[in-house]
Amino acid sequence: MAGVLAADPTLADFGRDPLWITIVKAVLLFLFLGLGVVFGVWFERKLISRMQHRYGPNRAGRFGILQSVADAIKMGLKEDLFPRSVDRVLYFLAPVIMVVPAFLAFSIIPFAPMVDLFGVRTPLQLVDLPVAVLFMLAMGAVSVYGVVLAGWSSRSPYALLGGLRSAAQVVSYEIAMGLSFVAVFIFAGTLSTSEIVKAQADTWFVVLLLPSFLIYVICMFGEAARIPFDLP
Repeated sequence: MAGVLAADPTLADFGRDPLWITIVKAVLLFLFLGLGVVFGVWFERKLISRMQHRYGPNRAGRFGILQSVADAIKMGLKEDLFPRSVDRVLYFLAPVIMVVPAFLAFSIIPFAPMVDLFGVRTPLQLVDLPVAVLFMLAMGAVSVYGVVLAGWSSRSPYALLGGLRSAAQVVSYEIAMGLSFVAVFIFAGTLSTSEIVKAQADTWFVVLLLPSFLIYVICMFGEAARIPFDLP
């Protein structure tokens, strides 16, 4: 379906794809993210279960690989999607505001150089911008509104306090995360993700900018509210 070509893409290579190629790349990106969540959750549960001397998911599908799918179906069917006391419009918009920007942020991530996709020469990246990294940071910031709206629309004081606390945590870690990117911008001389990748042809920035990388990893766990930042 696709063959990798030697040339690295530049900003001039984007915005020239036929509409159907753009749709194909968007569908492939969506499938990649969806399957990545399934395998990521499965692998984490398997890893933690072995650390706790138990099998972990091993019923749904081979090796329990479909457990994440089963959990998603169960969570969607086990209770009402709209409890009686909630603000229905905001209650519906809250998860949408959180999920859609998360997918959009991946649209500027380069997965490979120029490829031959169904006979069309195109970069294996949905889109690139001169300020692509700022776009990714903006998409991450928009998700804060979803967290606050989720607590507010539930009309529960406890959910509202939890939403505000989660929003405060996300905002506070975004400051350090944004500052950790500054060194990358200075070294690469650009905010374009494809150009940043090209600037690491000789040495990866994770080596040159190890302190920034460590700060980013800590902030990543903090923003995602994962252990040990899962207090909210």
